[in-house]
Amino acid sequence: MTGRRPAAIDTVRFDEVEAFPPLADIEHGQLFALSLSTSTTGFTHGLHRFAAKFVPQVPAWALDTFGSRTSVVLDPFLGSGTTLVEAVLRGGTSIGVDVDPLARFIARAKVTAVDHERITALAGELSARWRAPSATLERPMPDVARFGHWFGPAQWGWVQSLRDTILALDCSDDERAFLLVVFSSTLRWVSNADDQSQKTYVSGTLAKTAPAVPATFDRFLRRAVDGLADLNRKRHSESVAVIPDDADATRLGLGPETVDLAVTSPPYLDSVDYPYNMMLEYFWLGPLLGVPDRKSFNALRRRPIGAKNPLDRFGLPPSLAGSVTLDAMPPARRAAAATYFTLMEHHFSEAARVLRPGARYAFVVGNSQTLVDMVPLHDALIGLAAAAGLTLERAFGYRIRRHYMKFPRNGRGGIILIDWVLVFRKGPPAGTPGALPRHWVTLAPGAVAH
Repeated sequence: MTGRRPAAIDTVRFDEVEAFPPLADIEHGQLFALSLSTSTTGFTHGLHRFAAKFVPQVPAWALDTFGSRTSVVLDPFLGSGTTLVEAVLRGGTSIGVDVDPLARFIARAKVTAVDHERITALAGELSARWRAPSATLERPMPDVARFGHWFGPAQWGWVQSLRDTILALDCSDDERAFLLVVFSSTLRWVSNADDQSQKTYVSGTLAKTAPAVPATFDRFLRRAVDGLADLNRKRHSESVAVIPDDADATRLGLGPETVDLAVTSPPYLDSVDYPYNMMLEYFWLGPLLGVPDRKSFNALRRRPIGAKNPLDRFGLPPSLAGSVTLDAMPPARRAAAATYFTLMEHHFSEAARVLRPGARYAFVVGNSQTLVDMVPLHDALIGLAAAAGLTLERAFGYRIRRHYMKFPRNGRGGIILIDWVLVFRKGPPAGTPGALPRHWVTLAPGAVAH
């Protein structure tokens, strides 16, 4: 791809829809754009912002197309729980796996059947007790230097007293977890960090005036309770959600051929450092989640598939030799990319082991690109999946609506504007769907995604 200039994304044809159509009505390689009137924050989906979430319309489509009220559904890269929220609306057992403890904490709060009226009562008790900021400021993670860079004294004091008041409430663990996730969801907004950038970035030129903590938390809590109430009213009575602490995408901890459907959006190549983007949340909640200090936090950043500085390093899988070149990447990132592909190879083997014969795997991925080149990630992952016995049945793309990148990176890192939904089927191919197009697209100069 090197040498060919990208096209503006607005010149690519997308079919605007309210929801993705039935599988039989989708042409292989077709591109969609969800209508801007289509909500992506209903129920508890909007409880907490999380980097690179996929829209709930994708798991909803997969569950309605391939699942049933008795299905065992797996999301091996759980993130903040989008798939599981959609699954508890439809019944069956859903299992979410992730190495990120904060992701698991948020996802559990989204799907656990907490009584919304009880949360409302606890909110009243919290309001009565939480009257003033803490008089003595203490760093929530002891070895974080320059904590005042992220929070001014007034904000720091109010956030600290809010956390301490929540921890002191007489309530169940699930109720406290829900309140702590709402607390976490406010941290970026009441900090000095920019609200739109994925990274926890404090601008030196565009100084932010942080809003009042009490009013912000109250607003977020009321919205969260409304979403929880809506989910509780529509939750399927026979749904069960399971989020284990001791599994990852290469070691799922499930028996062979026990899963009816898998749906996920995995970490993308050279794109998002998830723990780093949730740094403020980890500063305040890490010690409660088994991440007690900055050293532990830095070690956590090396664990996920797609980590920029992975703990273990592998070469490019032999099956990708000649079809994937990493020359356009900076040298420091080539080893991370090769490791990513090897770990994804391991994941597909594990996914094939736990899926029943004929089961589908709806897999969402975007091609990482810079101003000078694109890595055709979908082609590489299709090949790795096929080698594990998961053959591509159909694929379609959709335009990503929100990029959370207010500060352009001028091509120094990956930007993803189109996601592909790859539908794999466990078993031999029933036909050849054909190669997918490689849309190499960019935002217009100076464009800002909000």
